[in-house]
Amino acid sequence: PWDELPAHLQERILSRLPLTALVPVAAVSRALRRLLRSPAFHALLSQHRLDAFFLLSPRLAFHPLSRRLLQVPPSPPLDPSCPPLISSASPSFLVTADSLLRLPALPDRSYLIAVVVPPSPSSSSRDYTLVAVTTNGAAVRSYSLDSADPSPRWVPGAELPLPFAILGNAAVASDRARLFVLGRGPDALLVLDLETRKWAAPPVVMPHGLTTAHLFVLDDRLFLVGGVERLGVLERVVVWQLDNDEAVGWVEVAAMPPEVFDELVAGRHGSFWHFQAADRMGTLCLYNALDGRLVMFDAVDCVWTMMPRVSGLGAGESQMWFGHVLEPGVDLLLGQRSPCS
Repeated sequence: PWDELPAHLQERILSRLPLTALVPVAAVSRALRRLLRSPAFHALLSQHRLDAFFLLSPRLAFHPLSRRLLQVPPSPPLDPSCPPLISSASPSFLVTADSLLRLPALPDRSYLIAVVVPPSPSSSSRDYTLVAVTTNGAAVRSYSLDSADPSPRWVPGAELPLPFAILGNAAVASDRARLFVLGRGPDALLVLDLETRKWAAPPVVMPHGLTTAHLFVLDDRLFLVGGVERLGVLERVVVWQLDNDEAVGWVEVAAMPPEVFDELVAGRHGSFWHFQAADRMGTLCLYNALDGRLVMFDAVDCVWTMMPRVSGLGAGESQMWFGHVLEPGVDLLLGQRSPCS
């Protein structure tokens, strides 16, 4: 019987559940509620891959654990007039134009590509590193800012003497020491060392016909999801994994089933060519904001799932908010309804 288990075993068992799944457990009994709210139990908790709220707007989010669209809890409020500019990998952290006002101005013609948060920040500190880049047509240069610095400033890094039209999304390595970045125009894989601030361009051949690509990291492995188009028409969506042998390059590990692909593109095979992507700890969401079509890919179990169509959202609003993911913190167990950590 559960009640005969030692308290430390009860804590170990419950700590393996997603935080959002623990909320109804707290209502079972006073003893469980005391256990879930104890500092000793909170010390055992870590980020869970199913604890995520994929923002579709400041009011609506997709929750993979329940596979439902849920209202974003009102505390802390998300300001609709100030959408996120960039967000971190787990643990969650959103950067908006308003939050940048308290920092030195971005270097001229630069834009943010990443915010890196330590894997286990203390409750009293939210230190982070911001990374911005410039792509001036002749070279790529990065700038980094450490919020823990008493006088934060943008520190320039080494240039990558290769021209790119723009840089795509950045995926943070598990060691938090590197950024994997998509170069677009031309397509390339770039790596930024966050300690030395030096760039590298591994000789990895990118998939032919790649469009709307997105990098993500899972268990120290680098993945790429993207559409494959021919003559301007999106034909399929593929997931690749980067082989340890750079000469091998990207290896196809999954392809979106035809019926799921048809759902995502909403019958626009001849004209629709763009979707958005967001990921959190192996859970990947692809979103067609024009038609409200949402598809989930579980990279751990390699399973594709079609979600109910999202209605009543403007495409413009969704395009500003989707791609940003929030995670619940222990305040959820304390009775404070907030998805933010």
